[in-house]
Formats: sequence, structure tokens, C-alpha cells
Amino acid sequence: MSDSEQLAAAIRRAARECGYLDCGIASAEPFTEYEEGLRERCRRFPSATGLYEPMLNRVDPRKTAPWAEAVVVAVRDYGKYALPPGLADHIGRNYLCDRRVAACPDHEMPRHMTAALKRLGLRVKRGGVPERAAGVRAGVVSIGRNGFAYHREAGSWINLESWRIDGAPRLGRASSESPCPDGCRACLAACPTRALREPFVMRMDLCIAYLTYSAPAPIAADLWRAMGPWIYGCDACQLACPLNRGKWRRREPTPWLEKVRERLRPEALASMDEATYREVVHPLFWYIPETGVERWRRNAARAAEWLAGQGRCGD
Repeated sequence: MSDSEQLAAAIRRAARECGYLDCGIASAEPFTEYEEGLRERCRRFPSATGLYEPMLNRVDPRKTAPWAEAVVVAVRDYGKYALPPGLADHIGRNYLCDRRVAACPDHEMPRHMTAALKRLGLRVKRGGVPERAAGVRAGVVSIGRNGFAYHREAGSWINLESWRIDGAPRLGRASSESPCPDGCRACLAACPTRALREPFVMRMDLCIAYLTYSAPAPIAADLWRAMGPWIYGCDACQLACPLNRGKWRRREPTPWLEKVRERLRPEALASMDEATYREVVHPLFWYIPETGVERWRRNAARAAEWLAGQGRCGD
């Protein structure tokens, strides 16, 4: 085994030991196709230019790390968690299982991986790349028609995390082909706000993940109605995707959510007071742009009304 192969094997072994499902290694060359895609979206959707342009900073991994020779991409599987009943009906699963919350068991995984890479003698800088594009280049994921990264074992219930390194490990083989079945348009049909304009093209300023907390208020009436049960985030296109069938395995408990489950129901969020927001809700979603309790209440009231109209409740 060559030195580059040995280093690649050591990096992948370190990722598994840190708790990642998979790991790949890509070159640190600029992501020109990613740049072209962003510029095309700016031309097509001028109102969303302010959302796309900041992402151009990720095109060249060497822009802020000129010494970088490769990009390590690790796959975190959050479909392993057993979520409390009802919560995933109105809060995106990615956010319920967010490892940025200190109580999540995966919270320290990136820090541990950074330390492991340094123990291998590598110079390391975390992030700073288009992680889905890097994951494809590294051969660990492919991109579905909804724009999400898919792993063969975990579907799209994954997060990708990256590190730029100065070593020269053996690179992965790109997985450029879409994993989607021929002719499938389930995700496009499921998108409540039609943010998915066509296969692989997401208009960010219409996506519910953006509309729930980052978009300026008030939201246009037609979009507000279309947001339906979603208080934060949206999983509609992923839930409709045939590639995700059987991928949510519900093995590991989520005690940090169980203890606040009742307070995260739409009816409870719609009437919560400032103290509940500060002590219960904000610590779980601290990374959301600061919108305060009122936006949570409005989103939750809409969701509760929609669920009631469907003959459902939030628990």
C-alpha cells in the first residue's frame, strides 16, 4: 500500500472512530460547476441573489487555505435517532437532531475529527467548501433531484462536514450520476411552495426552511398558506422520496427532546411566554437568526390551524 493509500485509510478509520457513517477525500481544486450553478441561479432568480452570492466564497478551497491539497468529507447519519412522536410533523428532522445542540450525542464529533487529523500530522482547516459538491467529488454521496445529498445507506437523512488538509491522501472517485429512479418527480410534486422549480434547481427564497425564520416578515399570503404544518424547516421532498424508504432506522434515543416534547407541540408554541422561549426553545435552536418569541408563535399558530383542518393534532 502506498503512502497516499495509507493516509487515506487512516483518515477514513479516524472518521469511523469519531462516529461518522462514511468518509471520502476530494481534491482541493476549485468547484467550477458549483460556481456556474450559483451564477445561473442569480440570473434566473434575481430576488434570491442575496442568498446565493455569499455561497460563492466556497468555490475555491484554497482561497482561505492556500496550502490545502485535499478536502476530507465526512457523513453524519442522523436517521439513527428515534424522535418523539409528532415532533417531526412540524419541525424538520435535521433541526431536531442538530448536533450543534450540546445535548446531542454527536455534538463533539467535528472537534474529535479535527484532533484526529492533526494527530496524523496534518494541517487542518474546517469547512469553507461546498460540502455537497465536495461529497460528490469524494465519491461518498450523490445528488438527488431535490438537491439533497444521498448516501447509499442513509438516504438524505445526513449531514456533511468537511476539513481542508495539507496532506496528499489517495482521492475518492466522483459519484456524479443521480441516484433517482428514471422519470421520478415525487419531490417536485411534494414541494409545498414550489421552491423546487425543476430537477436539481431549488429557489432558495421560496423554500420553507428559509421562509420560516430567515425571510423578512410578513410572508406573502399565498406562501404563508402553503407552508402548512411547518414551524421550522420542511421535510416534504425528503419524505416523498422513494430513495428514503426504510432509511430512518429509529435506533438511538433522544432524551434531550423527550423532556421538552410537550412544549414543542404547535399549540404550546403558539401560546408560549417569553420565559419558555428563552429557557426551552431558544437553547435548542440558538443558531436561528434572532426573531424572538412572536415569530415562533405566528408560525406555530398557523401550523396548529392547518393540522386541525386536516383532523390532526401536533402530538
